[in-house]
Amino acid sequence: MKNKILLCCLLVSLATCALGNEVKNNAVVKNTQVTQEQIRDYKIIRDRWKEFLTGIPNDLANTKLTKEELQQIIITNEKGAESSYSRLNLDKNRTYLFKGSENMKNGVHVMKSYEELIKIAKAYTTPGTTFYKNEKIKNQILDSLEWLYNNAYREGLPEYGNWWQWELGIPKNLNDLLTLMYEDVPSDKRIKYLKASQYFQPYAKYSGVSPSASYSSSPDKRVSTGGNRMDTSIISFLRGVLMEDKTQVLDGVNAVGDVGEYVTSGDGFYLDGSFIQHGNVPYNGTYASVLFNGLGSILWLSSGTEFQLNDKRVDNVFESILNGYSYLMINGGINDSVSGRSISRDNSNDIERGRGLISSFTLLTEGAPSKYKAKFESLLKTIVEDNNYYNIVDKISNQTIKNILVSIMKNPNIKTMNINGPKLFGAMDRGVYRNQKNGKVVISMHSSRIANYETMNGENLQGWYTGDGMTYIYGNDSSTFVDYWPTVDMYHLPGVTNSIEFRRNGSGERRMKAFVTPKSFAGGVQTDEQMFMGMDMLSWNQRTAVKKSYFIIDDAVLVIGSNLKSGDGIVHTTIDNRILNNGKIFVNGNLITSDMDIKNPKNLAINFNENYNGENIGYKIIEAPEIVIKKTINKGNWAKIGGKAKQEIEKNYFTTYINHGKNPKNQYFSYVILPMFSPDEVNRYNTSRFEIVKADNDAHIIKDKVSKITAINFWKDEVQKFEGIKSYSTLSLMMKNIDDEKILYVSDPAQIQKQVSTIEVDGKYELVESTDPDIKVTLKGKTTKIEVDLRNNGSTQKIVLKAMK
Repeated sequence: MKNKILLCCLLVSLATCALGNEVKNNAVVKNTQVTQEQIRDYKIIRDRWKEFLTGIPNDLANTKLTKEELQQIIITNEKGAESSYSRLNLDKNRTYLFKGSENMKNGVHVMKSYEELIKIAKAYTTPGTTFYKNEKIKNQILDSLEWLYNNAYREGLPEYGNWWQWELGIPKNLNDLLTLMYEDVPSDKRIKYLKASQYFQPYAKYSGVSPSASYSSSPDKRVSTGGNRMDTSIISFLRGVLMEDKTQVLDGVNAVGDVGEYVTSGDGFYLDGSFIQHGNVPYNGTYASVLFNGLGSILWLSSGTEFQLNDKRVDNVFESILNGYSYLMINGGINDSVSGRSISRDNSNDIERGRGLISSFTLLTEGAPSKYKAKFESLLKTIVEDNNYYNIVDKISNQTIKNILVSIMKNPNIKTMNINGPKLFGAMDRGVYRNQKNGKVVISMHSSRIANYETMNGENLQGWYTGDGMTYIYGNDSSTFVDYWPTVDMYHLPGVTNSIEFRRNGSGERRMKAFVTPKSFAGGVQTDEQMFMGMDMLSWNQRTAVKKSYFIIDDAVLVIGSNLKSGDGIVHTTIDNRILNNGKIFVNGNLITSDMDIKNPKNLAINFNENYNGENIGYKIIEAPEIVIKKTINKGNWAKIGGKAKQEIEKNYFTTYINHGKNPKNQYFSYVILPMFSPDEVNRYNTSRFEIVKADNDAHIIKDKVSKITAINFWKDEVQKFEGIKSYSTLSLMMKNIDDEKILYVSDPAQIQKQVSTIEVDGKYELVESTDPDIKVTLKGKTTKIEVDLRNNGSTQKIVLKAMK
């Protein structure tokens, strides 16, 4: 038995050595020849990053900062250091460095220990603080660095828990700390600490390489993508600068271009401006922000050096921002439907996440190619001016970024953008509409491709219905969704049709491949001015089903639902659920002061008026079994939904919903959302302009009598014919006849076709133009056969036909 144990130990030892040798053999080999030009460039990059971290210009004698601005930076850095220093454990027999981060096997605690040291190091390198160049402070920082190496972060130690802290968080912190302390940490020690980082994260293109990753939440070697790829790139880049290792620097720079490659599945940027992380979660709001922050940093830091980033693929990132974020950034914030589980984090909101993106965009403008720079500056100015909740510039803490942004805002030659119209994000099941009245609506759906919501690491525990057709409705108030998530009734999210039966925290997540919905139809078709979307919705427990279409036209959003059936108890469709400040609620022109319950309403007008100065959100109920309007006082906290803060928050709410009753069968409903229409416009809005030709399991067909547009959602992947159009598969279509021309806009929202789609049109037509260069149009008796490629992540193809005489 003893011999068997010895043999097992020997095998484990050999395996560990083999893995260790693999990392050593595969690790980036240091380039030992350093030229004078490289030494100069390394110093330029270090100095820039140090200035970025501290906010103190390297050339204080020629700074444009005022004495007051400098003093504020000094005060901020000193206060941060004082807070951290007060928690520093100076005991000789210590087992941790900082109170509150006592577990040195916990990656979060180790990472936070480095973060606390960074705060102290900032003050140590900031002239004017009591910490500045203090020998005692310096020695305590150096001792702490050595202690962390010996006890928490060195080669061979296991990655317990989440991989992210060990491979990304701590290496980034080490780079920052050693940049600040570059002149004070002996070179041999600096190299030693950075080699520990290199052990855990050796390559810019991969994660999970270290033998210690086998202990972590993600034990396998994998290609890093999206925001994580930018983290790995900036780690290798700055680590190479600190080690004066050209090979590592270039490893970081060369890995950046991959994030600019458009993808058609999985993580990354799509042609339509969508950004996906974790395989199927829309994440333009947070993970993309990390990506932009890293890209902006590398572009800015490497500018003018021999390591300058010149990869043309990076242009795609700039295109994606201009193409997507001009719609997703609303009233100064980033819409919550693209921020995943981060919506549940303490004191977070769309405006705060937007501020982070603004910082990233600002740094990106400095390294932007000339063809994008003016557009970027214009977009930035627009986003900042759209925020009426607070002055974003005042909230930017980093002085480098603040200086750039102030310059943009003060430049009269930089004009704001006028952004309106529809934007379909077919690759992530989202749609945005910005109307001419400054109203905005975002529709958040899910499918077999896109998760209904994400819960992970104890976060977003009640995001159950955020991807079930939720409609975010905006006027001009930037604070609409501030403190929304900890206080809103999660069973009544705007736009969602759901059972109000009790849900467990974290239940029903349809993110992992084995659990995604079997329904694939989510998306639609758009023109420059209109959009038609649809969702074949099946609830998380498959007990509630409904087909929904959204016709977006002339500043309004028509919503229809058909074939609603459920065996899951009482079902509601929430029209809206808004924080009530000073707003008043009017029904058919009459102010209401108490809750209302209206049976079988027809053309009912509801106005939510003056909650913010000049703002009115209107709704016109066309058909519903019962409308409920109520005011509530909601109490909640962040801890309830996945945050940590337990302090109670109280908000008043205005809620209106359709009550479908218990276990409804084959119900139909329809209503119109009218954001920023005046109360009188809402009251007089003529819903008879819409003719609902068909609303069932086969198709939704709507004719608009004003624009003469016909919109059709063909729900089934089979041959169907309606309104002179035969489709052989799932299809969204908008059609309009102008004189002898027939204009078609088509897409495949189900995104299931393996070959070109076939559409037949009654009558004989010839092709005038199409966005599909390979389209085929042929005559088949008295019909026109169209073969068009819709294998494009749900994007729209335009086809113009001319009648043949």
